[in-house]
Amino acid sequence: MTLADIDQAIEDFAAAARLAVEAGFDAVELHGASGYLIHQFLSDNTNRRTDAYGGSVAGRLRFAVEVVRAVADAIGAERTGLRISPGITYNGMNEGDTEVLYTELARALAPYGLAYLHVSENGTREVTKIIREEWDGPLILNPHPWSGDEPASPADGAEALRSGLADAVSFGRLWLANPDLPARIAADGPYNEADPSTFYGGDHRGYTDYPVLSTEGEDR
Repeated sequence: MTLADIDQAIEDFAAAARLAVEAGFDAVELHGASGYLIHQFLSDNTNRRTDAYGGSVAGRLRFAVEVVRAVADAIGAERTGLRISPGITYNGMNEGDTEVLYTELARALAPYGLAYLHVSENGTREVTKIIREEWDGPLILNPHPWSGDEPASPADGAEALRSGLADAVSFGRLWLANPDLPARIAADGPYNEADPSTFYGGDHRGYTDYPVLSTEGEDR
């Protein structure tokens, strides 16, 4: 990306956020995780730039911070959130300085008063703890570790809330497979198992056909 490309991308993020709010959305979450564009600037194995947007941690943070600032200016910081995934290797990512990188990112974003920071853990609980220390605003946690191939459990989320590590928790596969997840958590299960073969492709199967609990607590 040229510097002009970067300027245009930042403007596009802000414009998209404005349009989302105009369309009736309450807020937007910037995707700075899982190998998407913001994350590609953050990670040292994908950001090989030698200008002000690369090299040092401060340089690699610059795009993320400027996108956040532009969106917050466009729709209000109280409507702006950011999702990050420290240490994730999805989409070929491989950070060599995860702890320092996200500590500095949390410090750089702290003055903006964002609605929240959304942390997706990847066996990086110690990094999450450091981010929590640096981040005074609301923190949403998508908890890890998983048990084998199982997704994070409601118990994992409850522990994060009790310990003060997070102000709210999010679930991915667990919610996808359980459209009535709050009711299932209240009933202490049972939980449907997600079918990974249906993720990110195909048709409605695996998205709209998981059973819900009946009033008797059985799937229907």
